[in-house]
Amino acid sequence: MERDEDMPAAPGKPVSHRRVGRRRMLGWTAVSVAAAAVGGGALLRRPAAGEAGPVARTVAPSGATQAAVAGHSHGAPPPESPTPSPLDLTGRRWSDAGGWGGTVPGPRTAVRIADRVLLDTDATVASLLVEPGGSLVFAPGSSVTLASAGNVEVRGTLALVPDDGAVHALRFPSVGERTFVGGGMGVVGTDTGLWVTGAGRLRLDGAAKTAWVRAARPLKAGDTALELAAVPAGWRAGDELAVAPTGPPSEDGFSTRYDLCTIRRVDGRTVTLAEPLAHAHPRVAVGGGVTAGAEVLNLTRSVRIEGTAKGRAHVHLTSSRQAEIRHAALRWLGPRRAGKERWNGEPVTEPVLGRYGLHFHMLADSSRGTVVEGVVVRDTGSHAFVPHASHGITFRSCISHDTWEDAYWWDGPLDTRTPQAPSDDIVYESCVASRTVYEPAPRGYRLTGFALGAGTGGIARDCVAVGVQGAEGASGFEWPETSEGVWTFERCLAHNNLQNGIFVWLNARHHHTVTQFVAYHNGASGIEHGAYLNDFDYTAGVLYGNAAAGVTVHALGRDAGTVLDGLLVDAAGQSDHAIVTAKHQLAGTTVTIGRCRLTGYRKAGIAFRATADGQPDDIAVLDCSFDGKAGGTEVWLDPDSPPPTRIVLRRAGERQAVRLTKPAAGAAAGPWNAATAPVDVDGPPRAVAVPAIRLKDVAAPTSRLPA
Repeated sequence: MERDEDMPAAPGKPVSHRRVGRRRMLGWTAVSVAAAAVGGGALLRRPAAGEAGPVARTVAPSGATQAAVAGHSHGAPPPESPTPSPLDLTGRRWSDAGGWGGTVPGPRTAVRIADRVLLDTDATVASLLVEPGGSLVFAPGSSVTLASAGNVEVRGTLALVPDDGAVHALRFPSVGERTFVGGGMGVVGTDTGLWVTGAGRLRLDGAAKTAWVRAARPLKAGDTALELAAVPAGWRAGDELAVAPTGPPSEDGFSTRYDLCTIRRVDGRTVTLAEPLAHAHPRVAVGGGVTAGAEVLNLTRSVRIEGTAKGRAHVHLTSSRQAEIRHAALRWLGPRRAGKERWNGEPVTEPVLGRYGLHFHMLADSSRGTVVEGVVVRDTGSHAFVPHASHGITFRSCISHDTWEDAYWWDGPLDTRTPQAPSDDIVYESCVASRTVYEPAPRGYRLTGFALGAGTGGIARDCVAVGVQGAEGASGFEWPETSEGVWTFERCLAHNNLQNGIFVWLNARHHHTVTQFVAYHNGASGIEHGAYLNDFDYTAGVLYGNAAAGVTVHALGRDAGTVLDGLLVDAAGQSDHAIVTAKHQLAGTTVTIGRCRLTGYRKAGIAFRATADGQPDDIAVLDCSFDGKAGGTEVWLDPDSPPPTRIVLRRAGERQAVRLTKPAAGAAAGPWNAATAPVDVDGPPRAVAVPAIRLKDVAAPTSRLPA
C-alpha cells in the first residue's frame, strides 16, 4: 500500500531545503553579495526603489548554469484573505533585459524572483524560485509559455490568469522520471515539478467553460455532429473532447470505446466535429426516470501545466495559503519508475510516492475553503486529485481522464490493521473519473475512480465514474478496507466500468447511506457489497444491465443490518440474476431487500449462493416484485449452499410470508429449489417503491475568480 510519510530533514537543515541539486546550489549561493567579476563572469547591480535591487550573476562557463535574481527581499508574505486579492500587474517585464542586470534569463538560467515580474514573452529557464514577497504573473492579454528544465518552487505568488482568447502554459519539457526520489514534505531537487511551499500563492484561473455534458441523442459511428443536452458554455473550435462509452457489457471493448475528437464549430447545443466518431454511443433507458446519454468531456483549458508523454512532472502543495485553482488542464504528470515486480516476464512500473497530478499534502485545516473548479487532469501516470490529510477542499466539475491508479484518492493505511489518516469535509461535486487504468492491468485489484476514504463530512454528489479498468474488486466508487469515512453519497452514476459500479469492502462502525445511485452496463455488479459486517442503506437506486448481477452481497449486517430499499434492478438480459449472495465470512444480522422491483433476469430474481466455507444466508426479502425473462423464477436456493440461518420471502401484494429451507433428503424441491413454511414477519405489507431520479445532464456551472 502506498504511503507518503514525512521524512526528517538532515540535522540543522530546514525541511524544505533537504535536497538541493548542485546546479541549483551554484545558481542560488551568495548572489546578493557585491563583488567584482568572478571566474570570467560579471556581477552587476541595478538599484530599485526601497530594495537592494535586481542582481544578475553569471557563473563561470564550467558551471554550465547562469543565475538570475530579481529584487531580493525578506519581507513577510501578505496576510491571507477570504477573498482573492487582485493581481498586481505593475511589475517589470520579463523581456526587459535591464531588470535582469543586462541579460534576459535563458535555458541555462536558474531564476530567482523576489520582486514583481510580468511574463510578457515565452521563456525557457533551468529552474525557477519565486521568493516570499515576489511574484511572477503571466501577462493576461498574451498567450505565453514558461518552460523549465527543473523545479518551479513558489514561496511568493505565481499567477496564470489569461484573458479570454489567451493561453498560459507552464511546461516541464525534460523531466527524467528515473531520477525521482519521492516522499517527504520538502522540495526534492531531482523530482521536477511545481512546488507551492511556505505561504506561497498559486492562482490558476483559465476561461470558464462547461466541463462536461451528455449527448441528447444516440451517437452512431460516422457521426460528425453531437446534439447535447445543454448549451456548452465556453466551448470553442479546436477544443479536444472525449466521448464516453455506453454500450452493453456483451459487446467487445464495452469499457474502452472512447472517441477522442476535436471541435470544428459550436452552434448552440450542436457541436460539429473535425472528424467522424469511430464508435457508437447509444442512449440508455435505465428506468426510474433516467435515460442516459454519453458524457462528452471537454479536455481543453486555457491554463495548462504539462510534462511530456515520456517525462511526467507533478504538482505538490504544502503552502499554508489557500490555492486558487480553476479551469486548468494538467497533463502528463504523475511520474512512474521501474518496480520490483515482473508480469509475464516483463518489468512493470510503479508510481513515485507523493508525486501526483494535483497533490494537497498534509495541509490539515490550512486547506479549508479551497475550491478546485473545472480542472482536468489527464494522461497522468499516477493519482489525479489527492487531498492527503488536507481538510475542507471542494472539487467541483473536475475531470480525471486516462490516468493510472485510483483517480480521486488520498494515502491509504500501511496495512489492514492500521486506520487510514482522515481527510475531513472533502466534497466531490459533479466530478468525473474517466478511463482509470493500472499496470499490469490483470493486477488492478480494487482499482477505483473515487476512493471514498476516511474522514467525516465527505460529500460525493452528481459524480460519474466511467471506463475504470482493473481486476477483481475494481469499481467506479469504493469504500475501501480500513478506511471508513462518513459520506453523503447521492445521485452518482457508474457505467461501462470493467468490473463494478460500487465496491464496498468495509467492516464498518458507522451507518452509511447510498441514495439515488445509478449503475448501468458494468462488467461485474452494479453494487458489490462486502466485506464481513456493516450497516449500509441503499435506497431509491437503479441498477441496469450489469453483467454479473445488479447487487452481489458478501457482508451481513453488523447492528441494524444492511437494507436494499426501493431499488429498480433490471438485469436487461445481461445476467442470470438480479441479486446474488456470495460468501459470508462472519455471521451477522439480517440483510433486508425491501420494496424492490426485480426484472430482466434470465434465471432468478435473487439467487441465494452462500458458500459452504462461510456463514449461511440471513436474508429477508419483503414486498418485492419479480418479472424475469421466460422461465425465470423469483428466487433460487443453490443446492451447494449450507442450510440458511434465515431466508424469508414475502412477495409484493401478499400478506403471508414464507421461510425457505433446504428440502429434506429425498424430498422434491419446490420451484425455488427449497422447502417452504409460513412465517410471521414484523410490519404490514408495503407497496413496491419505484425510484424517480433526475440525474443532471450537465456539469455544475463554474466561474472565474473576481478580477
